[in-house]
Amino acid sequence: MHHKILAIRKDTQFVLVHFTGEDSSTYEDIKQSHLAEGEPEIGFHFIITAEGTTLMGRHVSKTGFHHPELDKTSVGVCVIGNRDKMSDDQSIALTLLLEKLKSDYPSLETVKYLYKSH
Repeated sequence: MHHKILAIRKDTQFVLVHFTGEDSSTYEDIKQSHLAEGEPEIGFHFIITAEGTTLMGRHVSKTGFHHPELDKTSVGVCVIGNRDKMSDDQSIALTLLLEKLKSDYPSLETVKYLYKSH
């Protein structure tokens, strides 16, 4: 069986924060949808659950599968729910994650928010 080799991301310019909106997908739902598209594993690097728990997805050093034009230059974060209805726990989890990523990747230029899910 041929396995797709995941490339290491060479350049990290953005964090893309995706919101699932009204779609209450779970980590497993998103993973299965990415596997169905031929990916070897979930395409996001981090998932923030509705309860505000940060789950690890694809290793942060690898090229993601979440936004075709920006996969090679971005870290992908998926927040379950709507940005304007985030719980305090989700807000705190996202803030802490973004602070850590900015520390880990000094080359980060910006955080982009996307309102369409996987």
